[in-house]
Amino acid sequence: MEFTVQPYTADQEAAWDRFVMQESGNGTFLQTRNFLNYHPAGRFEDASLMVYNEHGGLAAVVPGAVQQEENGCEIFCSHPGSTYGGPVLRSTYNSAAKAIGVLEAVEEYLAHRYARAEFHLTPELLEKVENKALVYAFTYRGYTQFTELSTWVPLEGKTPETLLASFRQNKKQEVKKALKHELTFRYLTTWNEVETFHILLQQNLQKFHAKPVHTVDELWEFKTNRLPDITDYYGVFEDDTMVAGGMTFYFEQANVLHTQYLAADLSIHNYSPATFLYYQMLCVGVARGCKALSWGISTEEHGKVLNFGLIESKEGYGSRHALNLSFAKDF
Repeated sequence: MEFTVQPYTADQEAAWDRFVMQESGNGTFLQTRNFLNYHPAGRFEDASLMVYNEHGGLAAVVPGAVQQEENGCEIFCSHPGSTYGGPVLRSTYNSAAKAIGVLEAVEEYLAHRYARAEFHLTPELLEKVENKALVYAFTYRGYTQFTELSTWVPLEGKTPETLLASFRQNKKQEVKKALKHELTFRYLTTWNEVETFHILLQQNLQKFHAKPVHTVDELWEFKTNRLPDITDYYGVFEDDTMVAGGMTFYFEQANVLHTQYLAADLSIHNYSPATFLYYQMLCVGVARGCKALSWGISTEEHGKVLNFGLIESKEGYGSRHALNLSFAKDF
C-alpha cells in the first residue's frame, strides 16, 4: 500500500478526534485534540501528522511536537502534552505490512526534517485492538527500544472481599488498621475539595523536587468541561480533614481505570491513609465493572531506573506487570 503523510491543521480537529476514538485500534482520549488542546498556545510547537492511504482514507494519526536538543538540532517526539503518542492506526491495520508501511512513510517524512524521532506507544492494556505488528515494525526499521515497567490489578470477577484477600499480608493489615479510624471515602465534587487535593499532591511531590503537571484549574476543567465522563477525584477524610486523595482517568475503549495522581498526608504514622485510598479505589473499579485498574509506571529515565519501594508497594495489592514501550531513531 502507498501512504501519504501531511501535517495536521486545526481545521481537521473533528476528523482527527473521530478517527482516534471511533476508528482506531490503539487510540485513547489522551491522543485526541480535545485533550491536547487544554495546553495553552505556545507551550508546545505542534508537529502532528496525518497519514492517508492510496484511496485518500485516513490510515493513521501521529500526535507530535518539536523539541530542541542542546546541540541545536530539532527532534520529533510523541506529543509531550500526552502520556502516549503514536502512530495511532486504523483498527483494521493490525497486519505487519500495513504497520510497517505506515511507519516507513512517517519516517521518510521525518528524516528530511528532523535529526531524531521518538515515539511512545499506547500500552497494550489500553488498546481496543492489539497490534503487536506495530511494535515489531519499530524493530524492523532499526529503532532503539526503551521499556518502562508498569503495574495493574485485574478486577473482573472480584469483590471487595476477594480483592482484600489478594493483597499481601502487610497491605491487608494496613487496610484493617485504617478501617478502625472511621474514615470516609467519597468523590470530590467542588473546586475547593479539588484544590485541597492538589495542595496535598504538591506536598507529596516536594520530596522529589517535583510539581504536579496540571494546575488545580486544569484539574477542575477536566471534570467540569473537557473530560467529564473520564475524570474523577476521590478523597479520604478523617472527620472533616482530607488525609488522602486520588485522581483517575477512565479508558472506555479498554474498560480500564487508571490512577493519574495519588497523594496522602505524610505526617500520619499510626495508620496508612494511602493504603485505605488504594483499596477503596480498587473497590470503585469493581463496582463500575472495570476490567482492570492501572497504577502506571514505577520507572524513570526511559526505564533505566526502577523505584523498588514504589513497585513493591504496588505489587502488594495483587498487581500484575505490563511493559510501556518507547522507540527512538537518529536520522
